[in-house]
Amino acid sequence: MSDNLIKYIREINEDKIKEVLQYKGEQQEKLFETARKVRNEGKFQNKVELRSVIELSNVCSQKCSYCSISKDGKEIYTLSREVTEEKIDNLAKKGRRTFLIQSGENKNQKFIDDVSFCCENAIKKYPDIKIVLCLGNLSDKQYKQLKETGAQRYILKFETSNPEHHKFCRPNDTIENRLDRIQTLIDLGFQVGSGNIAGLPKQTLGNLIEDLKLIDKLNLSMVSSTRFISNKFSKFGEYPDGDIDLTLNFLAILRILKPDCLIPSTTSLAFDKKNGQKRGLTAGCNTITIHDGTPKEFENKYSIYSSERFSPQELYCREIIEECGMISESYLI
Repeated sequence: MSDNLIKYIREINEDKIKEVLQYKGEQQEKLFETARKVRNEGKFQNKVELRSVIELSNVCSQKCSYCSISKDGKEIYTLSREVTEEKIDNLAKKGRRTFLIQSGENKNQKFIDDVSFCCENAIKKYPDIKIVLCLGNLSDKQYKQLKETGAQRYILKFETSNPEHHKFCRPNDTIENRLDRIQTLIDLGFQVGSGNIAGLPKQTLGNLIEDLKLIDKLNLSMVSSTRFISNKFSKFGEYPDGDIDLTLNFLAILRILKPDCLIPSTTSLAFDKKNGQKRGLTAGCNTITIHDGTPKEFENKYSIYSSERFSPQELYCREIIEECGMISESYLI
């Protein structure tokens, strides 16, 4: 089964992938086994990149329908240079070497200057660290400025590739613009990550296959799929959560399609099943994020999923990695 399954997925056989996306039980376990085999025989083998996240700001110019970050009436915050530098120092002294620095989309030049200052100083102080930025759509000039600090990676998810569905979910943007920004990042030499949300309202299996085709075309170093979580403060607050099995199956398919990419097992998998992130690792993922870089007083203000969030700490992350028979590393690319 595994050889045929790999063939069907890498050919993006639409009928077969629609079937695989709906696997449960024994069929799903065989899918996960195949995904693990592909991962473990690839360049990363059974290693997991363990990184820390610093959520710089919840200011965001986008008004995505699935997210409540920076919505009207919500208290906003932006970390100062001093606080950001202190956080990087503290984490680096604990041995952390990969930092995911993210925020809502904020094109304000002072904000970009502050991020650039912190990245450049951190890399001077700790030459062996990796900085992953996730700051949304910015200008060519701003992306170039960030690249010149020494930051190596950038994550910009397209979320959904179908133009009409994209407009429904992200009314302030277009898929064409998003892809233009992704290509600009690639052209500048960033190691780029992108991907989708599985289980979005009005999403079809056909939409998910469109997403796979797009991911297959892009020159990405990191790929991802997060599960839709119904955020009661967002426009999509009345819709049910995305199916966790659908998301896990999509992740396993991603691993088979992209054996040498980093794929995160995100907190979106952990909301109603305690072992969700562990299942992500069993489905072929190889990145876990420790939520220990955002000051406690701001954690619940960075509300992508909801005001009540799961913030995995180091012990939890290391335990699930060990339970999966995997080895944690400071970085893999």
